[in-house]
Amino acid sequence: MSVGLIATKNEIDTRSGDLARSFQRSFIQVSTLKSYLDATPDADLITLGYIQAEVTNLKTAVNEMDQLNSIFNGTANLIVAKNFKVFIMRLWGVGAF
Repeated sequence: MSVGLIATKNEIDTRSGDLARSFQRSFIQVSTLKSYLDATPDADLITLGYIQAEVTNLKTAVNEMDQLNSIFNGTANLIVAKNFKVFIMRLWGVGAF
């Protein structure tokens, strides 16, 4: 007798395909947000209610996500090991670490 979901080829194919599409969508969204933040002066974000430390954290995290995007797309190399979670985890709130 089994308990829970039984792994099938279809489930594995669906899960891996969904995750691959999720990566693709996420990196496209990162590029869009980075473009917006690059074009937006810190003062404009502060006017929206952020403090400078939050703007710095936000822009740094998005820049790091974009660096991952560049590595993912083969347009940049990672020469030295890096923990990309340092700033990114400041954005995700309640979630896995």
